[in-house]
Amino acid sequence: MESMKSLSISEVPSLTALPAEIFHLVLSHLDTARSVSHLALTCKGLHRLVSDCGWRIFITSRFNSFSLPEISSQDEWVERARALTSQSRDWDRRAFTLDVLKPPAKPSTRNYNRSNPPQSIASNILVDAHHQRNGNDAQDLIFWGAGEDIFGLVRHTRGVKASADEWLDFSGSSAGYRSGRDDVTCVTILKDTKYTYGRGDDPQVLVGRANGELDILSMSSEDFGKKLLRFRGINTASQTPLGNTTPPTQIQSLDINYQRGLLAAGTKQSVLLYHLAGAERNGSSLANEDDTDLVKAPSGHVDEVWADEAIPLKEESQGSYAFEFIRSVKFVNESTLAVGLNKCGNPLQYLERTEAGFEKTAAAKITSSDHISNGYKFRTVRAILPVNTSSLASGGGNAVLSSWDDGTIRLQDLRTPSRIDKIFQDNFDLTAPINSLLTHGLERFIAGSAYAPVLKVFDYRWPKGYYHTESLPCGNDRPYPTPRPPTIVTEPYFPDNRSHCDHVGGRPCRWHALSRHDFYRPNATFYIPVTSGPDLSPVYSLASPSDDSPSLFAGLSGRLVELTGKSSSSSSSTWPDWNSRQGQGQGQGQGQSSKAYRRARHQLAFIETGSGFPVEDVAHTQRVPPMRRQSFGREGGGRGKGRGKNKGRGGAGIGLSGEKSRWQMRHRFDEWLQEVPRDNE
Repeated sequence: MESMKSLSISEVPSLTALPAEIFHLVLSHLDTARSVSHLALTCKGLHRLVSDCGWRIFITSRFNSFSLPEISSQDEWVERARALTSQSRDWDRRAFTLDVLKPPAKPSTRNYNRSNPPQSIASNILVDAHHQRNGNDAQDLIFWGAGEDIFGLVRHTRGVKASADEWLDFSGSSAGYRSGRDDVTCVTILKDTKYTYGRGDDPQVLVGRANGELDILSMSSEDFGKKLLRFRGINTASQTPLGNTTPPTQIQSLDINYQRGLLAAGTKQSVLLYHLAGAERNGSSLANEDDTDLVKAPSGHVDEVWADEAIPLKEESQGSYAFEFIRSVKFVNESTLAVGLNKCGNPLQYLERTEAGFEKTAAAKITSSDHISNGYKFRTVRAILPVNTSSLASGGGNAVLSSWDDGTIRLQDLRTPSRIDKIFQDNFDLTAPINSLLTHGLERFIAGSAYAPVLKVFDYRWPKGYYHTESLPCGNDRPYPTPRPPTIVTEPYFPDNRSHCDHVGGRPCRWHALSRHDFYRPNATFYIPVTSGPDLSPVYSLASPSDDSPSLFAGLSGRLVELTGKSSSSSSSTWPDWNSRQGQGQGQGQGQSSKAYRRARHQLAFIETGSGFPVEDVAHTQRVPPMRRQSFGREGGGRGKGRGKNKGRGGAGIGLSGEKSRWQMRHRFDEWLQEVPRDNE
């Protein structure tokens, strides 16, 4: 009997007595922010644990494919969790606000300038964005070129200037630039301050132009647009700064390898390489340690640096490698550069750096015979996007997305022997080519059409860490409304009619199980409304400050568009009226009211386009998906386009019956896209 008493448990088991490592495992398996929050409310000890590391574990477990900016406090982890979960819901429910930054009116004939006449067509908008942090201050930097002019927005997100915007612009005519021949052709914000030129941490940007100029410009509000350094072509004389040079043609594309400090500039015929590593922060040296390529200019002039290497692809091309011009250059990894070509038998080529320089080593991975399908020969790669797949179980960071002129977007992993590893295609508009690409973690990527102001959203169809539907009520019904894809496919079958999830047994209810299915998470095509000007403008560029940014920017012909998640949107501060802000936050060379841009908010329309996998037979796309358009009066349970009494962002279900509120909450679309049934329906 004594021995039995010695085996008895002296203390009642307690949840708080478990080791912290066990709680870390528990937190990594919680699939909703609500579950983490409920765990923190259990007791003071667990509240402290969740505050210390719970939200960090949740984010790194559920959004592990995102490249997130630096976080310096526990409160920021809570804010980041709130932002990421809200944005995920916005993407899934198509909940966005669309703002168009409209250009100024063209000058009248009375003000016509014969020496610098305006273009008869709108200029193309080339935009880039970056999130920058300096201590407790954080900003979203947006920079774009429009014709010969450049513009900037510094959107403060943290610190003493939080929620404040600085608007900057620089008139190209004030620096002697002319429309057309001196237009901006590509822009890239320097995303690592160790490669900026000169002293200080003010943001800088690389700008390439149609006349062959490539410069580092200041993005500081004090001297926005000021030239800091000019990149020249190959110095064939090298004896003096005035020696013979090989003048570069139009700068087509830019990319920076931040691991090696290498800048690649694609002209129409060749690729120029500049070493940025080893730059001293004193304004007197850049690139090479011996400074032999840096040309110090007299006071009042701009320093110059020569190219370290030029790869003349045009001169070496022949046969299937002959091409018209270079479209895009992107670094895939530290040693490999991908090049997209126009009208070439082998339009996607890889240049790998060796001891002897760059050599074509991976171009044979896709041969010319692979570019022929149904008698059509694919000869152009319009856009290239490196994809970091290191967060996947078998990923290695050597994947490349490329858009082809047959309308397909192809994913290729350089480590695999297969020529193409995955193909994506709009199942409705099968053959429209893509002009620009932007990835959002490894959950989805956005593609801008080369023919119209259209944004196409593709799901990678890789394992996803977070589903916003997991926090919604259970049910034995199907997600609604039922998708109507262009291709005739059968709805997924779920035999269990379970109305509640069995979390212990790992058996979800019918609604939660089907909500994760690809059929109920189709891709989408968004149509950007154009009220004036060219109505078939391509999407020339796409940019987002970071993976956790709620905003996406698209450069069209004469317009810059911002697509913002509804949960993060502010109807009063998205874009200001520049006419009312003259003299505030403007850079040097600023034009007067003729440079004023205005904001216009539009309703967004979209269609759902199916799985995104290639269509083998065009005959399989037999129907037109329904077009859905936002109606701001629907929120709160209204029907039609009238404005209801319960209108307001985030007010779903206010003033509604419990059943209608639950119906709205579980609807696949946002309230602005819903048509709530009447009480008698």
